[in-house]
Amino acid sequence: MQRARYKINTLAFALMLACAQAWAATESGTPDSLTMDGITLYGTIDIGVAYQSHGSSFSDAAATNVNNFLIKASNKPNTSLASNGMSISTIGIKGREPLGAGWWGVFQLDTGFLPASGTLIDGPRSLAVNNGVPLAQQKSWGDSTRAGQTLNGRAFLGVESPGYGTLTFGRQSTLLNDEVCKYDPLSCSLAFSYVGFFGATAGTGDTEDRLLDGTLKYTLSEGMFHGGAMYQFGNARELSSSRGTAYQVDLGLAQGPWSVDAVLAHKNDAISVSMPLTAAQVEALTTPGSSTYGLPVDQTVPGTVSDNTSYTFLGEYDAGRAKFFGAYEHIRYVNPSTPLPIGSQTIGGYFIVTNNDAFPRPKILKIAWVGMRYALTPSLDLFGAYYRAMQSSYAKVSCSDSSSAQCSGHYNALSLVLDQHFGKHFDVYGGVQWSRVYDGMGSGYLQTGSFDPSIGVRIIF
Repeated sequence: MQRARYKINTLAFALMLACAQAWAATESGTPDSLTMDGITLYGTIDIGVAYQSHGSSFSDAAATNVNNFLIKASNKPNTSLASNGMSISTIGIKGREPLGAGWWGVFQLDTGFLPASGTLIDGPRSLAVNNGVPLAQQKSWGDSTRAGQTLNGRAFLGVESPGYGTLTFGRQSTLLNDEVCKYDPLSCSLAFSYVGFFGATAGTGDTEDRLLDGTLKYTLSEGMFHGGAMYQFGNARELSSSRGTAYQVDLGLAQGPWSVDAVLAHKNDAISVSMPLTAAQVEALTTPGSSTYGLPVDQTVPGTVSDNTSYTFLGEYDAGRAKFFGAYEHIRYVNPSTPLPIGSQTIGGYFIVTNNDAFPRPKILKIAWVGMRYALTPSLDLFGAYYRAMQSSYAKVSCSDSSSAQCSGHYNALSLVLDQHFGKHFDVYGGVQWSRVYDGMGSGYLQTGSFDPSIGVRIIF
């Protein structure tokens, strides 16, 4: 592990130098693209300091190193270095080469990392290291579609044409993830955006599905209309590390200052990892005769399996210096039509202690947000947003208190951020978000509210 960290830190330092050179080239008036023979090196480095009035300690695997939003383990005041407050730190290459007759070949490969710890993002590992640890003593954790893979971001190739659109195949950001981040005032910021930190919104109900392996994706823009469709060959294990098929359709319209989109998405055998294993579950891994006997403690996490369907409506109005955003998503969870056996593997090669019967009745999760971006000066932007998630009761007998996670409840979050740009490649940001959880959505939480300011710097090339 130490060698891996050293390599990633060395890479991050090299990227900083490359970006500095590109920035200097821009200031001198020469081209600043890091492109050679049609292949472009690109990336982002985002690092800062975060404070949580009720938080949990530093993790070298969670997507931001700390839990910027309130989760079950959030407990005591915490100040720490943090990564990826405004954008996920990435390193990648992409290319676009002419094929003739107006067609182009395209590809993209990238991975996400944590500058504050010098490691790759690995959401499932952030939970696995807390297996059997009492809630109040757990380090920060959070499930993620990035699970320590060498290429935990995008890895696809395809063709495109101005008149016929773009067709790509591989590991890709979903249409829903693309549109949620486009219409989120904070562009899915992990430190300040509810829909960025909690990936269920962009993942059709589960954060592991924001990016999908083995997908065929088609997008087209024609005049005022744009849209796309995608399909995941989830049952072909040689193509995908996740179980179950998925499909999505996006229809959009842009006219003058207005832009709107509607997205329909469905995922079979979606896996949600929302907590580490309990002490009893860890003991069962080493107990002969147990259904989980023999599974490795450091590679096993609990997973709720479901078939999810969502529909989402999103809009933006561009008034010049100010842009206004609003969106609404409706997600329906039901028990899987094809249950997964205990010990099934998910992204990153992690084993799952499966729960195929989590929903006595369909669970409905509704997420809505409104917000704006305002250019205070040509280089200083103000962001503000309000997010609300609302869960229906899906217990056999309806309830509306905190006695069970199956009771109805809601989660509120409010964010305010300033972002100062210094040229094309460098900016400094600072802001605060407040979050509070109520009733069933707060069942088992150590605290019900948190106040979380963060500051950071970001280098983009």
